[in-house]
Amino acid sequence: MNRTNQKFSGARDIFLAFILCVLIVLAVRLDKNENHSLTFNGAVQQSIPGKERSSKSSKPKKKDIFFIREFKWKDPTKKERKTEFSIPASALKDEIKKFGKPRSMTHPLLMKGRGFKIIGKQSYIRNRQVLERLFTIVDYKQIFQRNLKYFPTLTGTLISSVELVPEKDPLHTFLSFVQYIRYQQPPKYYKGKFIGAFFVPLVSLYEKYGDCDSKSMLLAEFLATFPDSKEKTGMVLVRGNGLSHALLGVKRKPLPGMTALYFQEKGYFIVLETTHPGWAPGFIDRRLTDALKAGYFLFVDLN
Repeated sequence: MNRTNQKFSGARDIFLAFILCVLIVLAVRLDKNENHSLTFNGAVQQSIPGKERSSKSSKPKKKDIFFIREFKWKDPTKKERKTEFSIPASALKDEIKKFGKPRSMTHPLLMKGRGFKIIGKQSYIRNRQVLERLFTIVDYKQIFQRNLKYFPTLTGTLISSVELVPEKDPLHTFLSFVQYIRYQQPPKYYKGKFIGAFFVPLVSLYEKYGDCDSKSMLLAEFLATFPDSKEKTGMVLVRGNGLSHALLGVKRKPLPGMTALYFQEKGYFIVLETTHPGWAPGFIDRRLTDALKAGYFLFVDLN
């Protein structure tokens, strides 16, 4: 009887030892297969193997990079303000790609569809050959419509920085902001492409400067993307009487003393001077008023 018990006890010990070895091997294998990653502070953080595999099977979304641009300016009450925009790098890259004629493209017709439009032709003779000169301008409407998708967020940032309520007319505030952006003419060439000394709205914000038509277009984007906006705008290009300038026209009934344009089918458009601070809506330099009265301008509808 004792011998039988001894055999049974020995077999049990061997079985238990075998089970213990199996458990040890499994534990080692699990430890080798377990995933680890380093967190920002250097601590080891375990990741769940099942979730790790599922994330590899699905393509991760590419995160956009944002350029931060800060502006210090004064609102219509002369209160100092600070507005900080986050400009998506992908949107900026897209706009730079779409606007402008590469240096390798020399024929004027190639400018069409790249942010420019042909507005006139003139024939002339050179070396007994009849040649044609094409006159182009920036295709403001195309650029305005294309940039509308980028500006609701940017306009929201501007609204938040001055605590504008939806019921308040943003015209004076937005005009003042754009006027405080540094006035400077853009280069003729930018990023290797001919841009005709014009910055599209996103580039103007990114570079933190612009000239008369660049800043007027920027203001038009802000006004059009204000919540529930029904603002009608147009570019007013003054050419003649020794002047070459751009204003923004906004469809509003003029108050006494304001300069405005009247169109039979469109109604009144008051003009806005965006180049420098201090010009209230509808008030511009006297020489510009005289040029407008004489008809030395081109009006381009934006919306």
